[in-house]
Amino acid sequence: MNVHMKEQRIAIFFLLCAVTAGCASLKRSPETRFQIAAEDAAWCWFADPRAVYYKGAHEKIYYSYISSQGDVVISSYDLTTRDRQTYVLHEKLQKDDHNVPSLLFLPSGKMLAFYTEHNGRFFLRKTKNAEDISDWEEERVLNFSLKNELITYSNPVMLAEENNRIYLFFRSRNKRLPDNPEYINWKQNYVYSDDFGETWTEAKAYLTSGGNYDKIPYLKIVSDNRSKIHFLFTDGHPKLGFSSVYHMYYENGVFYQTNGKVVGGLTDIPLRPETVNKLNDAAEDSVRSWIWDIALDEKGYPVVAYAKYPTVNNHIYHYARWDGEKWTDRELIHAGGYITKPEKSGKVLEEHYSGGIMLDHHNPSNVVISRRVNGVFEIEYWQLKGGKWNVKSLTRESEFDNLRPYVVDRYPGKKPLVMWMNGVYEHYTRYKTSLLFHEK
Repeated sequence: MNVHMKEQRIAIFFLLCAVTAGCASLKRSPETRFQIAAEDAAWCWFADPRAVYYKGAHEKIYYSYISSQGDVVISSYDLTTRDRQTYVLHEKLQKDDHNVPSLLFLPSGKMLAFYTEHNGRFFLRKTKNAEDISDWEEERVLNFSLKNELITYSNPVMLAEENNRIYLFFRSRNKRLPDNPEYINWKQNYVYSDDFGETWTEAKAYLTSGGNYDKIPYLKIVSDNRSKIHFLFTDGHPKLGFSSVYHMYYENGVFYQTNGKVVGGLTDIPLRPETVNKLNDAAEDSVRSWIWDIALDEKGYPVVAYAKYPTVNNHIYHYARWDGEKWTDRELIHAGGYITKPEKSGKVLEEHYSGGIMLDHHNPSNVVISRRVNGVFEIEYWQLKGGKWNVKSLTRESEFDNLRPYVVDRYPGKKPLVMWMNGVYEHYTRYKTSLLFHEK
């Protein structure tokens, strides 16, 4: 596939500047090289982690994606030998990037892969051997005792201070009822496993839409991997209304507001979003919003990236930090409009799909963004220093869009390993994209 990169890699210039009023000056800097991680691959941003670093006997990154034919795929890349392995977890599940797997390493070095259909079934697979994606146990289909529920997305977390209990978070909704077809109750659920994924509890909903179809709770999660799990969520999809952005965290059976005040315990769930304090209130300015990422700083405080949409052609990235007492929210940049293409009818179905903004979880003072430059979406790495942003261009003068960047989880190097999609993205069911990443 032509991705406008000579021999699958290109010399690109860093763009180093202090950004003021949306303007930047160019300064050429040393060459950076990157290469193709997967030739036919796409992913969404609501199932994570989707790319993970692990060092045992080998030093590799492991990453998951969906092919244009709907294959659920995982690959590994050896940072020393540069060898790549690929395994198809499920052939032709659905042509839908919602189904990208999330990955979790066990203490043994074996891996769990969780993936779903888009409003359908939930799947789990486990590697047979440590650090080896060539051999897997049989695929399992799990329903967590849910009846007539359709599942989407997966987000696993392991907490060391709960004896390595694995929490798994996912969204579900009921199938339409013959006697009440308008009733759709969206839920954010959790289950847990105390035996490394062999058995799971029944699902429990901790957030619901209360039967309101327009109030879909979208979710991003981050954890300290010891005792706390942080939740960044919305009370809707921006195409359905003016959704707000919320934050809370969980510890030892209790949900807390960002400021530490109790929201409720596990005996009080499901919670309604309006009981949680808002990070961004859509009612204040009547501007739609959607979430992109959440990370923790060196003090364990949450850092958030999200987008606001004054219009569908004007997606604005925001960066917010909690300082222990309040949120500081700053506008980053006008990133352009939507990445999708019109249908044959001329209608654009997903006008709120941005190029993407993700945090560097190793240092959340840094972010990676995709924004439109001269008509094409390019990738930039932003570093916050002394209250000002220094910007490095990771792609430049590309022929095809560069979209949905992601910083490889748990990579300890001084410079992050950044991955992204490159190609033509029409819709979440139609895409001709590759995954690219930086060489070490």
